[in-house]
Amino acid sequence: MPTLAALLKEEISKIARKEVQDQVRELKQTVRAQRDAIARLEKKISPAKAKAATKSAAKPAAKPAAKVRQVSEGDKRKQLRIAPNTIKKHRKRLKLSQAELGKLLNVSTNTVLRWEAGSSKPRSKHLPGLDQLRTISKRELKKQLGA
Repeated sequence: MPTLAALLKEEISKIARKEVQDQVRELKQTVRAQRDAIARLEKKISPAKAKAATKSAAKPAAKPAAKVRQVSEGDKRKQLRIAPNTIKKHRKRLKLSQAELGKLLNVSTNTVLRWEAGSSKPRSKHLPGLDQLRTISKRELKKQLGA
């Protein structure tokens, strides 16, 4: 003979299932109506799409004019991307250790290690210094390091 608790649990489960089914049914109806509306709209615009496609196929594609934009110093920093292998390549080219590069950029050796491993990215304040690695000579670098 079932206990009162088991009967209550079973009855509550039945009621909950019915409620969920009612709500899902309403959502399904709404989704169906929205899909029908989308299909009607797509049928309306398909002739316009076909017309546009034939026009673009008939005309040779014109090359867009190149946009010339002045880049400010702030924008330049945002655009500057330095890959981990680039940092390592330039550091090795300049015969710097990770500690020396860290000293130059005022960061720890572990930070340089993480940059080169790709597990972290340099902050925007360090990007100009890393960008300078590309163009600096060994002689200039020795002056900066004080050697």
